[in-house]
Amino acid sequence: MIRLHRTPAVERLEWILAGLDGAEDWGADVDSALAPEFAAVVAPDVFVDRVRTRTQTYAPVVVVGVDVSDHTAKARLRRPDGDVDVLSCEVEPEPPHRITMTWILGMVPAGLTPRLPMDFADSADFDGQDGAQSGRRTALVIFSGVPGSGKSTIAEATGRKLNIPVFAIDWLLGALTPFGGRHFAELWDIGVEQLTTLALRQLTLGQSAILDTPVEDHATRVRWRSLARRSNADFKVIVCTCSDPKVHRARVEDRQRGIPGWHDGGDWTNVARRLAKFPSWDEEALIIDSIQPPDRNLEAVLDHLGR
Repeated sequence: MIRLHRTPAVERLEWILAGLDGAEDWGADVDSALAPEFAAVVAPDVFVDRVRTRTQTYAPVVVVGVDVSDHTAKARLRRPDGDVDVLSCEVEPEPPHRITMTWILGMVPAGLTPRLPMDFADSADFDGQDGAQSGRRTALVIFSGVPGSGKSTIAEATGRKLNIPVFAIDWLLGALTPFGGRHFAELWDIGVEQLTTLALRQLTLGQSAILDTPVEDHATRVRWRSLARRSNADFKVIVCTCSDPKVHRARVEDRQRGIPGWHDGGDWTNVARRLAKFPSWDEEALIIDSIQPPDRNLEAVLDHLGR
């Protein structure tokens, strides 16, 4: 028999959810449910009225996820308009585990600075520092290609040679693993958003950035091109390939990169499928073959970037 982990916080959370769902006679026990310090801020009768008012928004309650610990619990509630809000509940560490704090916020709370745009062309809030002001021309450099194509090796070599930071999506996603990142439904989108934010920050400071990621979707390519243009930076693309399928497969299956929280060997079947439909880039891109000597490829990249 499967049993869910039940904690005092979950039980109090369920009590609030019953109120949001419009349970009949809900709230009669409110005096025993709220800790004195919470009741001093929000009177019990006021709390009951607020919860009952919110039934207009949430009833019937649809819970799409729950996060639980001994003294805190959070439920993600889907609203009729499709948006998701988060109901949080904290309780006393000792019995009777009364509620010390509870609140509802949108998944993206109102009042925050808007997320980065998909098109930076008309975004005055994200003007970059012109490279001329800092005495040098800046660039957003993309190393693209399927896994095992050698892009990380050449991207890192380029970053060392030109003293430009290299941001690799595998390292960013691996850092999320201790927090359940491997199970996030939109893990790759999170990594792309992190890369976009890091690139924006560098360009805003009048500095160049190198991004190491496959970039297989057209929308991201267009977005990064608009970011570079808005930041008065060059947009340079290097597409990495491996012309020997046997070598490519060996690199995918046998590589040991040691990225914290990320896998080493990969799935060649997945890579071969992605390679077969890898889209070409619209703009002029440098295509390098990682079978060639690394020094020769590095020289080609430096020439492409105008050194």
